[in-house]
Amino acid sequence: PELPAGAARHILDVMVLVEQVDRGSAGEFIRRTGFRVPVKGAAGAYIPAILTAAGAFVLFGTIYAAHAVYGFVGPTAAFLSLGVVALGTIALALVHGQALAGIGLLGALATPLLIDTQSRNDWALFGYLAIVLAAAGFVARIRSWTFLMTAAFTGTGLWTLLYIGETADPDFRIVLFVDLVTLAVLAFAWLGRGRTGQGGVDLPTVAPGLFVGVSALALFFAPAFAGTAGMIAATVLIAAMLGVALWRRPALALVYAAGVTTVLVFLGILPLVAAYPDITGGFFVPTELLPPVFGTMVINGPVRAIGAVLAAIFIGAGFWTGRRLVASVPVWAATWIAWAVAVPLVVGLTLWVTYGDIDRDYGYAAVALLLMVVFACGGEWMARAEEPPLQGGPAVSFALTGAGLAALLFLHMGFGSGLTTVLAGAAAFVPALATRKRSYPVLGWLAVGAAVAVLVRVAFDPTVVGADALSRIPVSNWLLPGYGIPARAFAPSACPLARTTRRAPRPAMEAAAALFALLLLAMLVRHGMHGGVIDDGPLTLAEQAIYTLIALGFAAILVSIDMRSPSSVLRYSSLVL
Repeated sequence: PELPAGAARHILDVMVLVEQVDRGSAGEFIRRTGFRVPVKGAAGAYIPAILTAAGAFVLFGTIYAAHAVYGFVGPTAAFLSLGVVALGTIALALVHGQALAGIGLLGALATPLLIDTQSRNDWALFGYLAIVLAAAGFVARIRSWTFLMTAAFTGTGLWTLLYIGETADPDFRIVLFVDLVTLAVLAFAWLGRGRTGQGGVDLPTVAPGLFVGVSALALFFAPAFAGTAGMIAATVLIAAMLGVALWRRPALALVYAAGVTTVLVFLGILPLVAAYPDITGGFFVPTELLPPVFGTMVINGPVRAIGAVLAAIFIGAGFWTGRRLVASVPVWAATWIAWAVAVPLVVGLTLWVTYGDIDRDYGYAAVALLLMVVFACGGEWMARAEEPPLQGGPAVSFALTGAGLAALLFLHMGFGSGLTTVLAGAAAFVPALATRKRSYPVLGWLAVGAAVAVLVRVAFDPTVVGADALSRIPVSNWLLPGYGIPARAFAPSACPLARTTRRAPRPAMEAAAALFALLLLAMLVRHGMHGGVIDDGPLTLAEQAIYTLIALGFAAILVSIDMRSPSSVLRYSSLVL
């Protein structure tokens, strides 16, 4: 207290510099000369790194004390000094080990929290974090330090989420900037030369995929970002994740991140439609009646354009990359194709529910038909690139499954409930017939999937067209084609499957054919004996007697067919009946 302020500051500076020089010089001296410290129990310790880390701690603490405790330096000088020390510590880790790099990274990420400033500059903060991330990325790449790279991505991601959650008026441009820098460091630094092989999935890629995906969701849904600009920025981030994954094959986690983010974005608008059905009515709902999170997003047309762009990107990138990898890395190819199929289907389905006509919408039906053709042709295109060709592996199976789902959407969007049931049942014969040309295992299961879809459809509405629309004329009503045509399609579907796919698909189609034939007879009896109303009146003795005769006669038919073409399904079904 007796010394002037300037003298006290000078003495403090000299003490800090002397101690840092002593520790740093000692560490470097021991590292270069191999000097053995004559301390009991210290022979196995790496003394140079310990001394250098101690010097880094002293510098961090001294600069912080000079700013926060004594007020010797202002926030700008303290911020820059702490940043320089942190980056220097990370650089020294190249010769002293990963632990020292962790200390430097921790200090660098904690520096903004230590500095108290009245004039906040978010761009300066994230510019500094971008420099720290890039430095850590290049150091981690040189020494192949997975933990350091993962920690750097995690720290930057947490700062981004903190900015989004705690800032009263966050700027979407800052979020876009830091996420693009994250992806650039991943692509150019960590996954640089020498890391583009076809090994396992790269672990540090998971962290940027997670945080960039969450940022994209925030740009879509957070009230502060609600609007076209935020949605476009999120679309850019999703496309950038796919671009990095295209360029750097080990970044496969980014494909999952981009796919999950897109699916969550478009599934997120469905609860709003359920709660505010008037939004899809073609007029604007008063803003005060809408949650700020969704108000702008669902009403405005750019959502449809963004959905179309993202669907096209996933299809193009997925099928192009899948064909390149289908022979060398089939599992990776299957991953790309799975997301290339799932994302467009989810986008189309949610947009149809949000904007389209649920009963019948020819526009969205045309889109579904286009997707069906693209997926089917893409699956065949990929099968020709397999080794050996035309094996129908996982990637081809995903593509053809997507074509089958798109076909069901097309039928439901473009036709009424009656024709949807009839055509879906008839469609089961198409993949079964295709097994004569291609021995893809998935084809038989596509036929089974169509049968299951029809079964679910009639379980939801046994009258096929609705109770009000069902004619009361016996036999000549929608029950006959609604149950009869699927049964007629399932039976011949089992025949080619018996010669090409002798496993589960064949007996499944035989069971479906028997079930629908039996349901047809039972439903016609029920309809005729209750005046055309399926759910009217209790079960009578006469009606039950007819059901019994039908069951016995049908069992005899199954036994007869089983004697000509042995089938365990027909045999056990006859016993059950």
